[in-house]
Amino acid sequence: MAAGVSIRHWTGAAGSPTKTDVTSATTVAVADNAHYGSGTINPVTIPSAGTNYSFWVPYRLFVDSTPNSSIGTIRFHTDGTNSSPTGVTWKGNTATSYIQPTGTVGTTGIILNTTNYSTLAGATVDIFTWTSGSPKTITGSLSAPSTGDLGDLLVVQMEVASTVVTTGETTGEVATFVWDET
Repeated sequence: MAAGVSIRHWTGAAGSPTKTDVTSATTVAVADNAHYGSGTINPVTIPSAGTNYSFWVPYRLFVDSTPNSSIGTIRFHTDGTNSSPTGVTWKGNTATSYIQPTGTVGTTGIILNTTNYSTLAGATVDIFTWTSGSPKTITGSLSAPSTGDLGDLLVVQMEVASTVVTTGETTGEVATFVWDET
């Protein structure tokens, strides 16, 4: 039987993060270190100049039931199209450990980069460059009979430029995690 795998959104303190199952749920990038299913609470505000950011949003796979043998070759991809308003971009990269997001609640997070997130694999990139034909590879595997966290974290952040004119919740973006099980 195939292993049960879920997608978890990590929030809270670094020593004891909350890992919310978002496999079949909506999760939004907001200006808060919390999980929300709607962007109406603590949204990222449009700045008068420059850029505001969501608090970074870390995701990690979780093996809920043991695989037959092992799970690995983890990949992440989008549909390749940013459906957000002009001036809203999405950046991300993988990280080896969780670092608590910070910023000014209800306004902006701090920028996601290797200075602020020391275990980030490198500079962030536009997540829409990761498509089914060219996915982001995520390091990690898990062997039977284990369960628990699987692979590195995928950390994303929404950037909102002062040029944004559309307000309200953005159109939902579609993203996919894929893995191999033996």
